Amino acid sequence: MSRLHIHDIESLRASSAPLPLTVAPATSSEHFKSIHTRQRPVACRLDHHFSAESRDFNGADFKKGASPIGPRKIIPLGTGRPTADYYPWESFTFHGVSPASLASSTANDSGHSVYTVTKRDATYNLSLGMNYGHAAGSPHLLRFITEHIELVHNPPYQDWRTFLSCGATVALEVALRIFCNRGDWILTEQYTYSGTLETATLTCARVYGVEMDADGLRSDVLERTLASWDTSKGRKPRVLYTIPTGQNPTGYSQSLERRAAIYAIAVKHDLIIIEDDPYYFLRLGPYNEASTDAEEPTKISPDAFYSTGDPSYLSLDTSGRVVRLDSTSKILAPGLRAGWVTASSQIIDKFLAYQEVSTIAVSGSSQLMLWSLLDQGWGHTGFSSWLLHLSGEYRQRRNILLRACQQHLPRDIAEWVPPRYGMFLWIKVNWRRHPVIGKFETKATPEEVDSRLQGLEAQIVSDALSRGVLITKGSLFSWNKRPNGELHFRMTFAAAEKADLEEGVRLLGETLRGVFQTCLD
Repeated sequence: MSRLHIHDIESLRASSAPLPLTVAPATSSEHFKSIHTRQRPVACRLDHHFSAESRDFNGADFKKGASPIGPRKIIPLGTGRPTADYYPWESFTFHGVSPASLASSTANDSGHSVYTVTKRDATYNLSLGMNYGHAAGSPHLLRFITEHIELVHNPPYQDWRTFLSCGATVALEVALRIFCNRGDWILTEQYTYSGTLETATLTCARVYGVEMDADGLRSDVLERTLASWDTSKGRKPRVLYTIPTGQNPTGYSQSLERRAAIYAIAVKHDLIIIEDDPYYFLRLGPYNEASTDAEEPTKISPDAFYSTGDPSYLSLDTSGRVVRLDSTSKILAPGLRAGWVTASSQIIDKFLAYQEVSTIAVSGSSQLMLWSLLDQGWGHTGFSSWLLHLSGEYRQRRNILLRACQQHLPRDIAEWVPPRYGMFLWIKVNWRRHPVIGKFETKATPEEVDSRLQGLEAQIVSDALSRGVLITKGSLFSWNKRPNGELHFRMTFAAAEKADLEEGVRLLGETLRGVFQTCLD
């Protein structure tokens, strides 16, 4: 299947209509796609998946006509937007990392580029960016993101669209409102992001967790769950929420074979797949025990970097049933509160309707920062250089943490799977070797075992904190908030100072030995 490449971007833009320079112009990612996408089949109709709330909801009528375009000057007496004359800023100047410095062979090269945006620039400027915006985003930034989606994922159907969201959390809430009625079940991994569990509760959806292994969500269990669903407890699930890459909290990543099998099941059972993938570009690779902190980043071309990751569900989606959530939080900065959602046009229309009456648009200052850095400064080549650099940095941190685990954790009770993506390590502790609780299982109910495990879990977290290290309870990520007969802890190598990673693991090792002392003597 033919696709867009980075070297095609310049000619694609040259053949496109000029970007509008009006406040909140009606825009769509449809304007920025290449001929490769336009020649593909359209998505299947998925109207039957819309909830009772979202089915007939089409957003704010007033906003849809607030930025008309005509052959002559339009005098805006009908909108409530303030004039930029009264903005108290004349310019923003951003000092960003230079892509050239990322390619330098000199360690810790800190070259910077300066980007200045003024109130009246002849392109995207403060007078536009700091006013009310269109729900889809500014056309200047949306163009870059649309090109990025096509370069990386190359969706195999024609009428996909993307828009700028205020981060993945709010996008997930809207997705559940679009697809779920009160009391509907959604499927997730048996351990998943705790915020998703709370968002589901807020939207009155119920969660059912599907068993996992080291390759993530198990496709065979998913098929069995759907095929044998007991409708007496509620309608068969129509939504699967998954974090397929560097999964939070486990760090597991689904193989291509696993993703293909899960997608086939989604088609068979008519599931919507919500693909929440914030760790997709934190590519750590297989763990090599002999690797060093000074290892050189892999030398690959920008196009190759984009195409060498595990294929996303979006790239496999021939029917338009995948809703992909991307975020700047893990690859640029969480405080931007910015991301993008990609799905079929009929689904994106629903997202835009909700955004029009809630967050309205991503913060103008965030959009200006992103546009000046990604489009004006880096370009697609520079962005891929940044992502490759970031992967190398996280790879070093991952390796430090794993070497520390091998050295300091008691291997007879603790085990883990080295992550290939992301920022998390999932530690499984063999509680059956605990001198007291380990003898309790044979004469206790599963509920009683879980109660004891929650106490043990809390003790380990508390003791670790008293020694100076913070870890997270595994049960916080369990789909039903119970240990379910297992004891896990999540660690991250993203937040601590690099020099403190080994010490943190050493303190955790001391904690585990203290709690399990009798059986480890």
